[in-house]
Amino acid sequence: MLKNKGGFTLIELVMIIIILGILAAVALPKYQDMAREARQAVVDGTAGALKSAAVISFAKNRGVKVSFATSILPQLTYENVSITYSHPNATVTHSDDATASRTVDVSEYCSGT
Repeated sequence: MLKNKGGFTLIELVMIIIILGILAAVALPKYQDMAREARQAVVDGTAGALKSAAVISFAKNRGVKVSFATSILPQLTYENVSITYSHPNATVTHSDDATASRTVDVSEYCSGT
């Protein structure tokens, strides 16, 4: 009389581990690319907000250029990025990835201070 044995054989378990290893090897590079694209998207969004803040301040002051440090930066709320300003450009860089950066020309809207 045969008894039903429950569970998996050793070969089946090894095959599952191999398949999971292959899937992990394929998925990891895709995840890293996605993370890099997400960091660049954060930088692009912050750069867009910076440019918009400069345009809005310029418009509120009826075409008079405003100070970047005192008028533009206080309008922005940002995390995981740093903003450096050297007239006429502001550069937004992600704090975790220096290759994710964007330079914005704000000379039309901001004075050199």
